[in-house]
Amino acid sequence: MEVIMKLTDSAARCAALSAALLALCVFTGCKEKDTAAQSTAAAAGSAEQPVRRTKTRQIALYSDKDGNNTPLYIEDKDGKMVWADEIFAGEYIYAYENPEGNGGLEEKNAVRRQSNGKEEAMDFVHVYDDYTDKDYWTRPIFITHFSDMSRAVVTTDSYIYSSTDLVNAKTTKVTAGTFVARLRSEEIDGIPFEKIYYYDWNTPYGKEGYIKQDAVSTDYAGDVMPAQVAQALLRAKDVKPFVREGVIEAMEALAEDYRNNN
Repeated sequence: MEVIMKLTDSAARCAALSAALLALCVFTGCKEKDTAAQSTAAAAGSAEQPVRRTKTRQIALYSDKDGNNTPLYIEDKDGKMVWADEIFAGEYIYAYENPEGNGGLEEKNAVRRQSNGKEEAMDFVHVYDDYTDKDYWTRPIFITHFSDMSRAVVTTDSYIYSSTDLVNAKTTKVTAGTFVARLRSEEIDGIPFEKIYYYDWNTPYGKEGYIKQDAVSTDYAGDVMPAQVAQALLRAKDVKPFVREGVIEAMEALAEDYRNNN
């Protein structure tokens, strides 16, 4: 399969999408979406977007076992949000700052039009995808808020603590391969921890927590990208062994190329 990719300032995003998209394109059927809605979205997305400079780097957090990733929406001719694209968890995306200059991000309440015809009003945040060079909207529960966070992946089954009071803190079990956003390192009771934000269905811009430092990695080529492709492979249906091996080889080559150029 010939994969033609647009070069961007983010070599990491190119490498991840090369491997993970190859896996998804070969292995998985896309989640059924309304054809008419997609056509409308594509037409609306082709319109030129105004140049905007006030945006900050964020991290996509959402993915699930069914192969769904962080969704990106655009407004159709009726001003309703329709699915247009998606971005893998653990990838960088940019969110526009509120034009009023109050320090927040640009949000709006709008109606989301689903493929089954249902409509529901919800909050959206304005984002820019550096990879496709397009403006989109996504839900604030799907991305982070602080621009200085680093993407990371949990490398072993572990627990996330709700506070630095480890004795009384609530714990959330987290499995290897879960994508999170790392904010900073902290030592708690002599143990190295990382303060992170992770996906939570009810919490805009991620839920705050603490995880042991040795259970999470920010190594893109060594851990983050392989986790993305591994998740794509695990979601795949009826994968032929030679196809799986080919994707793994391509992933390894991309990882080596990333290391050599960074």
